[in-house]
Amino acid sequence: MRKRINLFIVGILSIAILGACGQDTKDITVKKEDNQQETKQTEEKGTSEKKEEAKSKIGSRSNPVPFQSTATVDDEIYNDNGDAFPIKFDLTVVEVVRGEAAYQQLRSMNEFNEPAPEGYEWVLAKTKVKFVESETEDLAFHIDGIMNFDMVSESGDIYSGDIVGSTEPDFSFEMYVGNEKEGYISGLVKTGEKAQLRYKEVLGGQVFLNLQ
Repeated sequence: MRKRINLFIVGILSIAILGACGQDTKDITVKKEDNQQETKQTEEKGTSEKKEEAKSKIGSRSNPVPFQSTATVDDEIYNDNGDAFPIKFDLTVVEVVRGEAAYQQLRSMNEFNEPAPEGYEWVLAKTKVKFVESETEDLAFHIDGIMNFDMVSESGDIYSGDIVGSTEPDFSFEMYVGNEKEGYISGLVKTGEKAQLRYKEVLGGQVFLNLQ
């Protein structure tokens, strides 16, 4: 619990950095459950329909990654000298529980988890991450459910209150290339509204994943 509180405080301190960085949709490829690989999103030329498609990049809020599909995200990690190393990691929302069922599951994980405030409901997303590719085997990749993720309601609301759900297993990992982990990300969304999970990289870029 103390670890998550510390991470939350660090996240608040990072707001100024995030505000100064771009929020473009990251480059991704998407693999559906049937293992059919979709083409990486690029600028389309030709028909007006293709041009319109290119404006809404896969992984954006208007064109999120389909539920239970795997997004392979292009990213970078840095050494102490500030040198960048391209990486790829897979991100998959495996299962979603909402409302009272999500709260009861959170209570079983930690008895001190609080009920959702009025107008909101808990969402619990079982999520898998795999560090699939890196230009270096010497640097670890960090990813965290509080620092790197928000849940966004259909109306555009991002919960900004003081209640944070503690999960078990927690989605907070440091890993080297080739490793795979799975844990729970919790969040609060407007009651009854559809929702998306937003991955945001600290230095800029984001990916939206559907939660239904």
